[in-house]
Amino acid sequence: MRQTKPLQSVIRTVALVLLLSIGGGDCLRPRLTAAGEAPEVFSYGSGATEVFIFTDYFCPPCQAVEPYLEKALTDLVQAGAKVTFVDKPLDSRTPLYSRYFLYAANTAESFAELLRIRRTIFDIARTRAVDSESELLRLLKESGIRLKLFDVQPDFAKWQDLIERFGVRSTPTCIVARPGHDLQNFTGGRAIPQGIDRLLAEIDAGA
Repeated sequence: MRQTKPLQSVIRTVALVLLLSIGGGDCLRPRLTAAGEAPEVFSYGSGATEVFIFTDYFCPPCQAVEPYLEKALTDLVQAGAKVTFVDKPLDSRTPLYSRYFLYAANTAESFAELLRIRRTIFDIARTRAVDSESELLRLLKESGIRLKLFDVQPDFAKWQDLIERFGVRSTPTCIVARPGHDLQNFTGGRAIPQGIDRLLAEIDAGA
């Protein structure tokens, strides 16, 4: 007698079909740079000044500081800085949301689009807090978020390396690395805006 697939398996199958329909026929194509390396879909910019943003979608202070970051980080990228987003999972649902952030970021053609993806996922975590993969997928589709499937484990490993390298213990945290300057660490919803505002002022002044 043929056995029925477990409900979870059925849901995952339906989710995958939807994902393929959103991402298009080439969604399984590997992401490679001209040098044959996989690009970091969670980074944007190529300047000598590097800004690392460590957040968790379900962290209230992270949710509160996100509107400020959207404007400030746009200014930093325009000023020539490189911005890297790092998801630090503090909530059990975060790995699921992080995976879909990476799938969506893999389609972003601009920093503005990457920020829109982050804003959408933060909004889902803040207002809906769904823990079902199929429901998260549905909400992303309704928001017009495109997805491209790929193996996210190398990106998760890079995130973990950054968390360990900088000794990040809480979110939100901002790390600033600048040539000729000491490493700067700003933690919390108040310290981060103050630190980034100072950084922008220094860059504008050529300091």
